[in-house]
Amino acid sequence: MHSGSAHHHIRHYSHVQSLRSNVNNSGNDSSITGVAITKGVEADKFERFERWLQENGAQFDMLELREYETNDGVSAEEEDGSSVSAMQTDNIDDTAEEKKEPTKSNGIDSSENSQKTGENGDESSEMRGVHARCTIPPNTVCVAVPRKCLITVEMGQGTDIGQAILNSDLDLDAPKHIFLMVFLLWDRKVNGSKSFFKPYYDILPQTLHNMPIFWSEEELSYLEGSYLLAQIADRNDAITDDYHAICEVAPELADVATLDEFKWARMCVCSRNFGLQIDGHRTSALVPHADMLNHYRPRETKWTFDDERQAFTITTLQTIPSGAQVYDSYGQKCNHRFLLNYGFAVEDNRELDGFCPNEVPIELGVVPDDPLYDAKYEFWTRGEGSSSGGSGVNGVGGSMGHNAVSVLAAAVAAAGRNKSLDSAAVLAEAVANAAASSTSSSLNNGAMSNSRGDGHPHSLGTDSSGSTTSSLPSVKRVRVCVSNNENTRILFSMLRVLACNEEELRAISSAPSSSIADIGGPGCVSRALLGLSSAGGSSISSPSSAYYRTCRDVRHPLNLRNERAAMTHLLDVIGRALAIYPTTLAQDVSDLLDERRYPRFSNKRHARIQVRGEKEVLHHFAQWARTALEIMDVIERELAFQRGEPELHRDEVKVGDGGVGGFDYVISAIEEEEGMGGNLHHTIVRYCSDVLGSLRREEMKNLKRFKMMGSVNRPSGYP
Repeated sequence: MHSGSAHHHIRHYSHVQSLRSNVNNSGNDSSITGVAITKGVEADKFERFERWLQENGAQFDMLELREYETNDGVSAEEEDGSSVSAMQTDNIDDTAEEKKEPTKSNGIDSSENSQKTGENGDESSEMRGVHARCTIPPNTVCVAVPRKCLITVEMGQGTDIGQAILNSDLDLDAPKHIFLMVFLLWDRKVNGSKSFFKPYYDILPQTLHNMPIFWSEEELSYLEGSYLLAQIADRNDAITDDYHAICEVAPELADVATLDEFKWARMCVCSRNFGLQIDGHRTSALVPHADMLNHYRPRETKWTFDDERQAFTITTLQTIPSGAQVYDSYGQKCNHRFLLNYGFAVEDNRELDGFCPNEVPIELGVVPDDPLYDAKYEFWTRGEGSSSGGSGVNGVGGSMGHNAVSVLAAAVAAAGRNKSLDSAAVLAEAVANAAASSTSSSLNNGAMSNSRGDGHPHSLGTDSSGSTTSSLPSVKRVRVCVSNNENTRILFSMLRVLACNEEELRAISSAPSSSIADIGGPGCVSRALLGLSSAGGSSISSPSSAYYRTCRDVRHPLNLRNERAAMTHLLDVIGRALAIYPTTLAQDVSDLLDERRYPRFSNKRHARIQVRGEKEVLHHFAQWARTALEIMDVIERELAFQRGEPELHRDEVKVGDGGVGGFDYVISAIEEEEGMGGNLHHTIVRYCSDVLGSLRREEMKNLKRFKMMGSVNRPSGYP
């Protein structure tokens, strides 16, 4: 979806090559400031386009369209050594991209806090952007496009093809996009030169070679090792499936557009459409002229549909100097979304606060030769659909998915309201119904997807054709970035499950053995719904005191042994992920310094930026795991000292460059290093200080408790 915030990126119109111009570098350089379009076929098309808008009530008098030159006057196509066209890709995530159009092949000049991108074109290989004719104050409407000039979802639904789709039960990849595409393709074909929107159609890019779904095999090879390759293939497959599915219910689509034209329309719509609310109704629309603004972050403008004016408007959020480019924001996004949906990757994709939204999926699964494979697999797939069995899970909460929770919660409420009911009987029946419900439910969470053995993502419990499978996939994929967000917590939770020994697994996966009649009715079941023990306490450091509903819920360390095993496994997983890439992170960084081999605006440069970003995230988590293991070394030595064991080389304990000594000393050292801009990310420091610090205190308390009981022997699961 389109939102306001961003980096810079230039739109593709009439085969315009993308550009990253640096706003901080102004002056007379035409590659930065651009020159007015005053001659040639391109000028004629844009003149007709702007005149058409103005004659129909559009207002953009304070703006002008400019074109840019590439380095030393060399076209982007020549720089790249390959044909670069301006197609945008469609969106890759579960939610459809809206508002910003992708640019052809965009190049990037990074500044400290901003980046720009540009448009591509096959024929002219020029880059274009919208500039201010005069100084524009804040809160000024600089663009107003009347409703009659918008192409909306409803217009596509009104066509015969649109009606056929509406009357069918087709499960399309991006329904709103489809209806915009249908109108675009139908109107161009049926009405041709008589179409009201012909001046707009004339400036749309005819090809979009910068979009990864149109890349050559050689260009795709620069993404080797990246999960983006599978997403590109999936995107191509989804568009193809949509085309053939629509042709089945509306054969006339084949007369209106070929598959290649359908892909072209999908990419144009994906990259250019705006999500709007018009007269209280949520829709999507193509907005001529408004979709010409390039991408910049942080945002400098905002847009909306003004019901009073019955027009789409763009309003400035700050003063825009005369001659400066006017930007829109495509939002805070991972580079894989920018590249797949818009055809460019942002060189320094960071927010003003330093946050980088680049992500990489980390795949985890139960190892087939694990002695506890059956028990771990049951817990690993709990609540995700058809299960291989419910053995090993007793009482409330076993194998409960979202539907099962709803069933059980309803029964709890009923038992609480009606005192004449037998609570135990009601709850027993609810548990049975919940178990039945869980076999048909599936997990659908944006933080985590599942993959089958072929490495391609699929919905849980389905094969690539959508038919139900008999078993659940054992591999889960979690997207993580350099942040301690929800996805990171899910990652660590699953690692702790995979690292469990038999006692730990039994403790986290098995509900209390008491019957429902014994455990106190609705109140206790409510605790079970939350994954808590029925006993009232919720200590999470002791494996025996907590019960977890799924493998996503183990949000705190179980004990020192388990956390060490989890971090060791994470290090191994990351090592294997990095080994798939043909180049190292250091080599990627070096390559991107060479603009002769990796020219700006080239697809191979954007591919290298993408894989570099993935590796940066992987290296971050590798550093996290190594640092955690070193800190746990310190904790174990302290515990050994408390038990009266020899201090084996205690003075040799080191954590990066943090210093030597005990836990408090080391934490103080790394916190000081962080404050001075050291190499350790603040999320790692906080984990070591807070999470491992809490774990250390719990381990120390357990040790004291064992001493009071007259034994310092370590129970299973503790160091």
